[in-house]
Amino acid sequence: MQNNNKLRVGILGCANIAIRFLAPAFAQHPDFELVAFAGRNAEKTKATADKFSCEAIDGYQSLIERTDIDMVYVPLPNALHKEWCIKALQSDKHVLCEKSIGCTPEEVADIIATARQHKRLVIENFQFRFHSQHQWVKQYLASGVLGEIRCFRSSFGFPPFADAHNIRYSKELGGGALLDAGAYTLKAMQFMLGGSFRVKAATLWQPDTAEVDLAGGIYLDNAQGVIAELAFGFDYFYQCNYELWGTKGKLTCHRAFTAPPGFAPTVTIEHQGDQKTITLPADNHFQNMLTHFYNTVQSGDFEDEYQQILQQANYVGAARQAALKL
Repeated sequence: MQNNNKLRVGILGCANIAIRFLAPAFAQHPDFELVAFAGRNAEKTKATADKFSCEAIDGYQSLIERTDIDMVYVPLPNALHKEWCIKALQSDKHVLCEKSIGCTPEEVADIIATARQHKRLVIENFQFRFHSQHQWVKQYLASGVLGEIRCFRSSFGFPPFADAHNIRYSKELGGGALLDAGAYTLKAMQFMLGGSFRVKAATLWQPDTAEVDLAGGIYLDNAQGVIAELAFGFDYFYQCNYELWGTKGKLTCHRAFTAPPGFAPTVTIEHQGDQKTITLPADNHFQNMLTHFYNTVQSGDFEDEYQQILQQANYVGAARQAALKL
């Protein structure tokens, strides 16, 4: 059945994640229509738009001002997120923005205040939370088989990028491990166990030769005595996991954040004297995220997403402050 209420989408820039994952997801999803890419390099923008049979627009502002676009996807460097999210919201566009949506809690608060004023949805694109493997884990936790959860651990790290000019290495563009890989581990903790944790300690490693932090760790706890231990960085053997350790057992999710469409993820469950690995169904968290975005727009109830974004920003800000105290 054809959907006559599709959300018409404009994409700011030709970022790799947009070309590889989100643009195909928009193009294939029945509730969205990909209208245009906007860019500052006319040749690259046209070549990208042609791949998806949509329009190329010269400059971000020109796309923002279009009246035939309902939502804007912002995959720009972190330092540009606040400016372009707010401009899109002020033009009454819904916004999907890559993580981290802001470089400071203050930037994020300004974005959410603008979203509330204009009654528009903003979602920070941690698409992993829409993969069915995590719903399976949540149901397993709810069964009580692991007992009371005492510890959450998460590691997200990868080898150095081949390009020394990668935006993640740029202070001016809002780079750094905390706002990138570290943000995933904080989001996973919040997503799995709620937002009641307190940052107790953190460290960020920034060598003299780097503009930004390249690795770090965060220690948190909550009033129920649950602790969280997070590690992340750009100079590691690849890790992409979280672990839930309870009084009766432990569960490890091995490909927590980057399971691509078609990949069947696994979880390992351990009890005294027993260990088993379970293969879960493949899924497409990009498509699932877009379905959630569309349904949330239709519902008109955006407050839960606002609160999640604000809580995430507060965690990131508190971690940075704790690291500066060392």
